[in-house]
Amino acid sequence: MRKTIFDDTRSGVDSAYLSGVGLLILGDANDRGSLEIGTFYMPKLFVREVEGNYLSQSTELLHITLGYRYWPTSYFSASLSFYSAYTIGSPSTDFSSLRPDQTQSTSAEDITEYGFDLSLMFQLWNSGSWGAMLEGRYSQSVTSKTGESANDYSGMIGIHYLLQAKRTKPGTIE
Repeated sequence: MRKTIFDDTRSGVDSAYLSGVGLLILGDANDRGSLEIGTFYMPKLFVREVEGNYLSQSTELLHITLGYRYWPTSYFSASLSFYSAYTIGSPSTDFSSLRPDQTQSTSAEDITEYGFDLSLMFQLWNSGSWGAMLEGRYSQSVTSKTGESANDYSGMIGIHYLLQAKRTKPGTIE
């Protein structure tokens, strides 16, 4: 579930909860940290205010992250990632109160968006290689346009499978 963060009441636009699919791949860096690569296919809403008027556009995105995940315990972790998001298809205009002489657009019409993701993950269940997880994620765009709301938060429930080399002695891998 994903939701763009902005004041619904001022713009008259409702930021609905949207759903998508994703894949996270973690690779151990040490006993408390892992590198994280994530790919998410999802819809996203962009809302921009221009001189008191509003424009809302939505599009489908391929959101790719690369970052580091820290595990203070075996069941809880936090991640900081850089992301790039790529527009798939053409954006649609969901709402516009712009005057005819206002020709502004939102980042939905850009090919690429960049930013940072901060996430917190909790392992709900773990049984060896298999488990279930719950994650909350906040995305902060660094390429949003003036007056635009492009930051969002999301929640995920997922199943994980651990692929890991077996270590018999320090420094050796089977």
